[in-house]
Amino acid sequence: MMGYHRLGRTGWQVSDYGVGTSRLRESSVIRYAFDKGINYIDTAEGYGNGQTERTIGEALQHIDRSKVFVNTKLRVGADDTEETILRRARASLERLNTDYLDAFGMHGPDTVEATRHPGFHAAVARLKAEGRVRHACLSYHGPQGPRGDSMADVLCAAAEDGRFDLMLLVYNFMNHEESDRILAACKVNDVGTTAMKTAPGVLSYDPVDPNNLTDAQQRAVERTIARGSSRERAIEQLQAQANRQKDLYDRTRAFADRYGVQTGEQLRLSSFHWAMQSPDMHCVCVSMPDFAMVDQVVALSGTELKPVEEDLLEELSAALNDQYCRHGCAVCVPSCPNGVPVSTIMRYAYYYEGQGREKYAMGKYAGLRGANAVPCLDCTAPCNGACPHGIDIQPQMLQAHTLLTLA
Repeated sequence: MMGYHRLGRTGWQVSDYGVGTSRLRESSVIRYAFDKGINYIDTAEGYGNGQTERTIGEALQHIDRSKVFVNTKLRVGADDTEETILRRARASLERLNTDYLDAFGMHGPDTVEATRHPGFHAAVARLKAEGRVRHACLSYHGPQGPRGDSMADVLCAAAEDGRFDLMLLVYNFMNHEESDRILAACKVNDVGTTAMKTAPGVLSYDPVDPNNLTDAQQRAVERTIARGSSRERAIEQLQAQANRQKDLYDRTRAFADRYGVQTGEQLRLSSFHWAMQSPDMHCVCVSMPDFAMVDQVVALSGTELKPVEEDLLEELSAALNDQYCRHGCAVCVPSCPNGVPVSTIMRYAYYYEGQGREKYAMGKYAGLRGANAVPCLDCTAPCNGACPHGIDIQPQMLQAHTLLTLA
């Protein structure tokens, strides 16, 4: 690693790219990243139901603990108290096999008021007094439903609150207007900044041959038939979804060929690179499930975005503008009579298509239960025209529902 930045008032000189661990399976990847100079690890209680923290804990036994910044976080509910949060924090410490956390945080509070949770702040104060926590952090990528506050409102308020030393926010070349506000607030208040959800976009699609359906397509057809449609109608719906995917593919393929972009992986790397160009972004968290991704990210460290990469991302932004649902945006939600969490569902579709985390994405979608896209199946689409970026919401919801319910 060649690039390091001061992580706000934490005072840490942190590597410009850090390890995001939602897909981590092997402790050796953490050790390898550390050997390459990466000194920031972001995790959470909920990743792998605690298993990810255990995996990191295995790696920390072979690393100079004083030279790596470890941040974990948890979701805090209205019923949580100081004592319940203390118990959970200590369980994280035990799984991570460490005496202290460099940062301990609140994961996804959906309102400004939730960031002021008295039990959380009392627990953090107590853990700091015990020497078990050094800094408080906050992560948020926008509301899941109609009642949440925007990412900018929540994180700007938290930056001004004075009790949070570190933020994890959505930041990418297609979704940075809110994030720019957050970065400005963090700069004024000397709060550390780390980026997530940095790589939007996909470069492939699955064509539909009615006489030779893939296994996934066949399951989608069977589900549609089970809901009362004919096979012909089910095929029509599947073909319509494929046509939308092909339209996006056709619009992106020309410039992808021009810039020599053959894989989604190449596109992701340029996206990571873009996110690190802001002087106010201290660290970009990248999911690194294997050695190869570590090597690819390390090669970006300390380097500037090339003009050809800037041109690529500018053209991709134009091509994807009416296809990419911005993480955390909720402008369309008031138009939905059923309160469907559009941005959240599209984020799960992004996990599936953009990150290859099929099982995880489907599990998250299943967890929505009654708050999923099922109402969109028979809706008259009053959301039509509600997206400021021109996204055709109902077809996107139907496509995401099909994608995320293949099991």
